[in-house]
This record gives sequence, C-alpha cells and structure tokens, in this order.
Amino acid sequence: MSTTLRLVDLHDSNHERHSEHTRVSLENRTGLRDGYWLDIAFQLLEFLLEEDYQTNGQFIPQNRCLNVIREQIPELTPNDLSYVINMLSTPSELFFTRRTEQEGRRTASTKQTALLEKQSKIGHVRLSQAGRQSVTLSRQVDDILYSEHDAAKIISAIARSDFNRIPSICDSILLSIRGLTQEIRRIRENPALEGKLDTFRNNRKYYQNAVRNIQATVMDCQKQFLRQEIRERFDDWAKQQNDEWELQMLDRPLIRILSALENLNRRLTDLLRDIAEGRIQSMGIVDFNKAALNMAWQPPALEMLESVFHQLAPVDIAVSLPSPVDYQALLDNQRADTSKTSLVYNNDADDTAESLKLKRFLNHYGESIRQRLQQGPLPLSEALCNGWHQFEDEQQSLEDFLPQLVNMFVDTEQLSPNLAVGIDPNKLDIQLPDGRRLTGDNPILMTTEQPAIKIEEPQP
Repeated sequence: MSTTLRLVDLHDSNHERHSEHTRVSLENRTGLRDGYWLDIAFQLLEFLLEEDYQTNGQFIPQNRCLNVIREQIPELTPNDLSYVINMLSTPSELFFTRRTEQEGRRTASTKQTALLEKQSKIGHVRLSQAGRQSVTLSRQVDDILYSEHDAAKIISAIARSDFNRIPSICDSILLSIRGLTQEIRRIRENPALEGKLDTFRNNRKYYQNAVRNIQATVMDCQKQFLRQEIRERFDDWAKQQNDEWELQMLDRPLIRILSALENLNRRLTDLLRDIAEGRIQSMGIVDFNKAALNMAWQPPALEMLESVFHQLAPVDIAVSLPSPVDYQALLDNQRADTSKTSLVYNNDADDTAESLKLKRFLNHYGESIRQRLQQGPLPLSEALCNGWHQFEDEQQSLEDFLPQLVNMFVDTEQLSPNLAVGIDPNKLDIQLPDGRRLTGDNPILMTTEQPAIKIEEPQP
C-alpha cells in the first residue's frame, strides 16, 4: 500500500489545473487510526494466497478464513470479517489517461479494482486478478527471466543448512512462473496486445533457456535430498527447531515448481508455434454481443440465412423477425460499461452441481447430525444405518447423498468448526440396499470439547 498510496491521493485530489499553488499539506485522514481493518485485510489476503497455492484458485468458505485469522486477531467477529470482504469485493472506478495514435489523449476508466471475488449466495471468497497482482507486488516477485538465479538460492540454502528458507524461495519462483503462464493465456485470448506479443517474439529463446535452467536446478536439488549426508544434516537441524519439520515439506514445493514449469513450457511452446505459423490473429475471446449487433446492422447473405434457418429454426413457422427484447441484455451491458455506479461481483454461475447437492444434503440432515454429535461421537456406520446417505423427495424418488455424507467426515468445517475425526480400524462392513458394499476403517466424528474415545488396537 505504501507504494500506491500517494497515487491514490493524486487520483482523489480536487486541485485545480495549472494552479500556482504547488505545495501539498499533510492530509487529515478519517478513520480509527489503529490499523484494525487493514490488519484483517492483510491477514485475509495472505491466507487466500496460500490457499490459492493449494486449491488452484478455488473459492474458500468464510468460516475457514475466520478460524485462521482469529489465531492472529482473537477479537475478530464474523461481522467484522464480512465487512472487510464486502469492502474488498466491491470495485471502485479508477480514472486515468489513455493515449493512442488514432484518438490521441483521452480519459478512460476501469472497475477492475476489487481485490476479492465473492459468491453472492454462499459468501465463499477467493483472490481476484487485481488481488493476486497486489499480493504479488507486495512480495516483490521478479520476472521469470531472473528467477533462474533464485533457483540457485535453493542450492545455497541446502549448503548452509538454511532449510527454513527453501519454502519461501520456492514460493517466489512459483509466483513468477504462474505470472508468466497467465500472461501467455491473456495474449492468446487477446491477440490485440501487440506490445506483449513482440516481447515474446524477441525474448523467446531467453524464456526457454530460463525454463530449462530452473528445471535443471530444481531437479538437482531433489537429487541432493537423496544423499545421506544431506538427510543427516536435515535431521540434526530439524531437532533444533521449535516447529516440527519433515523432509517432505521441502520436497513438496519443488514438485509444485516442476509441475508449473511443465504447464508453462507447454503453453509457451504452443504460443511460439502459433506465432511462427501466423495463427495468433485467429485466436481470442469472441464478443458474441458485438457479433450479434454487427449481424443486425450488416446481415449476411440471404442464402446463408436460409441455410441456417432451415437447420436451426423451429418447424411450422412462416416468418422470423427480430424482436427489440432480443437486444435488451446487450443494451444493459453497454449501460453498465459507462455507468458511474459501482458494480459487485455476482458469481451465481459458479454454483456447480456438486456444491448444490452438498447444500441440499446439509439442509436435509445437517441439523440432525449436529444434534446427534451433542450426545457423543458419531461413527459413519451409525450415520449409514440412520439412512442419512439418501433422501426421498416428493416424487418418491431416492437421491443418493453417500459422497456428501462421507465428505462430512473429511471436511468437518461444513458442519462445525470444533469437530475432529477418529478412526476405528477394520470396523466398517456394510451392505447397502443398492448393492454397494463399504468395508475398511470406520471414521468417527466427534466434537473437540468431549474427551476422545479410547479405541482398542486390533489384535494381530
């Protein structure tokens, strides 16, 4: 924020143009002046970035964010977190000057300023593109052309036994790789970015060399972790640390880098092939609203219209005329582009069939499971015997909820934040009426306030 705050002050300034008064006085800002709201926002952005590494950009429930941030801010309430999320997910219009050879200098604006994306119905959140760029800027991530030198820092950290520095170095490399991958995707989706396209044409051999060097360095680091000397030094170092460390905690970030490099190399190869074959201009996002409007003003040939009409139009119709209602959505979109009213993300389309089915399961059996947990631990076998794996609707048809029921024993936060899971070995052997058979360990759901039940080990 310190790198952009003065630019925001200039944007909000009502100073007259060409005024003789050039001195700037100290601003008297409103607010509580205790940093409380910024602290919540910073903790939330950092947590969502870490979750973005693990979930590849999936939406995160607010309850999970609340539980994690409360470790740093114990007095945080759900209303305070909701206010910060609503503030960061509501975009504000930003005005700037754009210069082009055709139109010269003109005033433009953008509303792509929201740091978060929020699902309107269930309130799950994730970083937006602007939010990811903001956190990336705060971490001072360099271009991938220079990340090969960062990869060499991993070897130096291993040589000096600074194993705790390896995950942070890997994260910085991973951010630069994913940043270039997203840049390639934007170029393929919008070939009008001629300046960026020329950059890839001129620096393609440097990008390929950087990818090969980073990959070779990371694979060399993986080989070093196989050496007995390195393992012994790591074990000695881990014993002196307050936190619990395992060698897999260092190998996992290296695997993520190799996976990201493979994805980047594939996208980079496709882009360079398209550039060489001259196919880049045929790609990009099709604006179907503009295409429909163009067809309304400049209709295609009558023969083409007749061919399409006979293949797609409904039968038994004499004439087809466009209705003004057909263009209503297009006109609304044009008004939204020039409107001064701030827009809010609306992600109703993000509700997948799985998430909707999970909601129905929680509506039917969520409260019953919570009441049962107040009496004691709940084994999966008992939940199946209670019939919570299926539901009979008004049409007398059964809806299968077995995956959603098992998910309650994996993602316990769907029911309550203070739940834990125990395992009763080899105690599950149930034959369902539809022929499915469940065998193996029997998971047990329990509240953390209750003492854990004692489970006897199976006899050999």
